[in-house]
This record gives sequence, C-alpha cells and structure tokens, in this order.
Amino acid sequence: MKVVVILLAAVLSVSSVKRAIAAESQLDELDDVDKCLLNRLKQATPEQTVAELRESCLDNVPTLFKQRVKLEKQASNNRFAIIPHKPNFVLPASVTSINQEPYMDTSVASELDDVEIKFQVSLKYLFMQDLIFRDLDLQFAFTTTSWWQAYNSDISAPFRETNYEPEVIFNYHHSWNLFGLPVEQTSLSFNHQSNGQTGQLSRSWNRIILGVAFAATDNVLWGFRTWYRLPESEKISALDPSGDDNPDMEKYMGYGELGGLWSISDKNSLEFMFRNNLRSQNKGAIQLGWSFPINDRIQGYIEYFNGYGESLIYYNQHTQRLGIGFKLTNWL
Repeated sequence: MKVVVILLAAVLSVSSVKRAIAAESQLDELDDVDKCLLNRLKQATPEQTVAELRESCLDNVPTLFKQRVKLEKQASNNRFAIIPHKPNFVLPASVTSINQEPYMDTSVASELDDVEIKFQVSLKYLFMQDLIFRDLDLQFAFTTTSWWQAYNSDISAPFRETNYEPEVIFNYHHSWNLFGLPVEQTSLSFNHQSNGQTGQLSRSWNRIILGVAFAATDNVLWGFRTWYRLPESEKISALDPSGDDNPDMEKYMGYGELGGLWSISDKNSLEFMFRNNLRSQNKGAIQLGWSFPINDRIQGYIEYFNGYGESLIYYNQHTQRLGIGFKLTNWL
C-alpha cells in the first residue's frame, strides 16, 4: 500500500511540475502588455476596471529601442553569440557615377564600372554589463563596408573600396531627460576608420564620438552623434607612410550627424541620415533608406545617398548612389 501511495505521489509531483513548466512557457509567450495586465489584476482594487488597468499598462510599454536592449542582453548570455551592431545588408544592384579622380594613378581608373555590389557586415560583443554602475555596458564593435566590382570581369572583379571601423563603446541605456526630451541611450566611443590602403589611396581617421538617441514615440527613434577628431602629425610628403592621410576630413564630413528611424510595422521602416560641415562652403550628405518585408528573416532594402563621404576614398568627392538589395538585420 505504501508503495502505491509513493508512486501516486510521484506521478502527481511530475504532473505538477509539467503544469508549472507549461504555465511558465505560456507566460513567456505573452507580450509585455498582457504580462503587465496579469500583474495589475492581482493587485487591482474592486473599483478598477479592466480597461483602466490595460490603459495603465499601455503607458508602460517599452519602446522598440528598449526591446532591442533587452534582446541583446539575453543573447549575450550565450557565449557563442555575437550581436549585430549597425545594419547588415547586401545591395547586389548598386548604381553610381564612379569618380575616377582618386584612381588616376592606378591602372584601372578608366575601367571601373558604375554598377557594383555594396554590402556591410557589422557586429559587436557585449564585453561587460553594469560597468561601474547599473545600465553602463562596455562593448567592442567592428563594421566593414565594401564596394565590390563583382560584375567587372575585365579587371578581375576587384574590391574597389573597403572601410574598416573598429570601436570601443561605453553604452549607457538608462532613460533620462535632456531639455525635456526623453533620452533612450547615451554612448561614448573611440572609433578608428580606415580603408586599409597605402600611399595616395590611404584614408583614415580616429575619433571620440558622443551619441544620444531619443524616443519620439514607441516606434520613432532619432538621435545625433558629434565627434572630436584626434590630431595626427603632418606628412612630410604625399608618400610618407606616417602622418595624417587626410587633414581636411572635417571640411567635408563636419563634426557630427543627425539620424532617425520610423518603424512603420514589424518589418517595414524608413530611415535617414543627414550631416553638414556648417561652413560657408557648404558640404554635406543625406542618406535615405526603406526596409520592407520579404519573409520572417529577411527584409528588402533600398538605399539612396547624395553628398560627401559615403566611403573614405570619396570623403572629398561628391557622389550619388542608389542601391537595391536585402537587409539581414536592422537598427531595431
């Protein structure tokens, strides 16, 4: 009889555990509003209505930006995970009017095609969380953007330009107000950007960048970055391997940029970037992007750029480009 009782108790215990696991799984599938509503119902007074409780929960729904921060922290618990940083995309059809001036001393200057592939790979690693104080993280990031003459078999389909951008980022994602505007994230980073070339094609600079991101609404994010360029010594000659490759970079790239993103739906968004050198000789750039759904994993992407500095080789050359392709990861 005791054996039967013990077996029955064991079966009931297993069933209870299964029910608890199932309940927890169902809770995980609920969105933040429903989870909030369940908690509020437990604490509600007899006078409160469900509509009032739901309204209070809707006021506390995390923005898309906060949701990304949450997902990044969850992913960082996996020691095999590397997180997307900037958008990762491929534009198989990217059309521009190739400016041959930087390549005049090379053998391929007159053979470059106006149609090429542009792609970007951008990753980061969350190295330390809650550094010094809560919500301050230390991140390492690396972005590479390439312009590939993939369809130009006459000159063996070379990579015309590749920009490498390693960063060390201190990222503070606690909300605060700046002149009444809700700040979602504040970052300070050391940024190196180079095209990996030598001689007259060499381009590089080092910056300290301060970035602030604001949440205009739950699905509209905008922000600005401002930078200080770390000074370098002057070159003795154009072929000098040491010294500043491009001392007039700020004349064309300015000291900051403004950007924004409107997430129209889960897979549909518009974005922009604008910068200006704020000088009498006006130099600037604008970039527009539209991401639209293709399937659950991939978005279509159309990108338009007009101005200076799309790539380092063209930091002082005006370019205009239209590209169509795919986006693997987005800002949000």
